[in-house]
Amino acid sequence: MGGDELMAVSKRLRYEILRRDNHACRYCGATAPHVTLTVDHVVPVALGGTDDPTNLVAACSDCNSGKSSTPPGAALVRDVSADAVRWANAMKRAAHLAMLDREKRDEALADFDEAWTRYKVTDTGSVVPRQHDWMASVEQFYAAGLDFEELFDAIEITMRKSMALEDRWRYFCGVAWRKIKAQQETAQRLIDQGFA
Repeated sequence: MGGDELMAVSKRLRYEILRRDNHACRYCGATAPHVTLTVDHVVPVALGGTDDPTNLVAACSDCNSGKSSTPPGAALVRDVSADAVRWANAMKRAAHLAMLDREKRDEALADFDEAWTRYKVTDTGSVVPRQHDWMASVEQFYAAGLDFEELFDAIEITMRKSMALEDRWRYFCGVAWRKIKAQQETAQRLIDQGFA
């Protein structure tokens, strides 16, 4: 951190700086776990530096303790600033993509719920039973590569089949896993044939 000043940045910011710098000293390139890394001010606080990410870098303890309060080279400051801007933009984009993915997942789960609950038990008019944590199963199928159109098809297949009500969810899950297996086999064939 250059000199005697104490760093007033949060643990989260330290983590992000170390991650941004690939857990390597920006001065000498040494990497963890071979060296102990700290988060260092490029422009020391004693010389007017701030705790802004554009002024923070990962540094090994040797480089950090040897730097003291001497002004850094302009090239390093420029590189760190550019990295910090790229990192901040990438983090914003990642957060936006995660939000879109959550919105898409929530919408798809609502669509799935609507498709499943269309089917009623004839005698009582109640919804065909499914396991209490059905959303986790549907998310798992989706994560395994099965799109919701295929899941809707699995619902149709299940509901056309004559069986006990309590067996329908398990049967649906079996249909979904068979669809995933078929997709995996197709993907493997494509790889084997050089299409992927």
